[in-house]
Amino acid sequence: MKGKRLAGDRTVGRLVKWLRMLGIPCALLAVKTPGDVPEDLLLLTRATSLAGPRTLLIPYEKPADQLRFVFKELPYLWEEIRPFTLCLLCNERLLEIAKEEVFGLVPEHVFRTQDKFRRCPRCGRIYWPGSHHKLMRKRLEQVLGCSLTAGQGGSAKRS
Repeated sequence: MKGKRLAGDRTVGRLVKWLRMLGIPCALLAVKTPGDVPEDLLLLTRATSLAGPRTLLIPYEKPADQLRFVFKELPYLWEEIRPFTLCLLCNERLLEIAKEEVFGLVPEHVFRTQDKFRRCPRCGRIYWPGSHHKLMRKRLEQVLGCSLTAGQGGSAKRS
């Protein structure tokens, strides 16, 4: 399974978002049959009707349990963690952007209080490490039982 791109269907949409938060690329696909899954892809799904050699059936309903299950079944993902480096909407790698370039594009208090910004090259969405970012990091660390190191090229330290 290592080396295959990951995708999820609508049954695990929140799991897809959590993987993206961790910097693990995961597409969101509409799949109707097991034959619709490309050979180079591993589909994460709760739909038993999609069971096949290119699917990982997720037996849990809650995203936190789903995430723990995926890391148990695909332990190589621990090495791929790069927290907060992907656009949560587009699944694209975020690019560093100078503070001056976001003037007028982010709320005034954010511009005053933040120094680091990233932008999605596809949708243009701008990200910064504000309070929401800290809450997401804390929740991910609780779920995975590890410490996430910051920024580009970061990883997880498991205890």
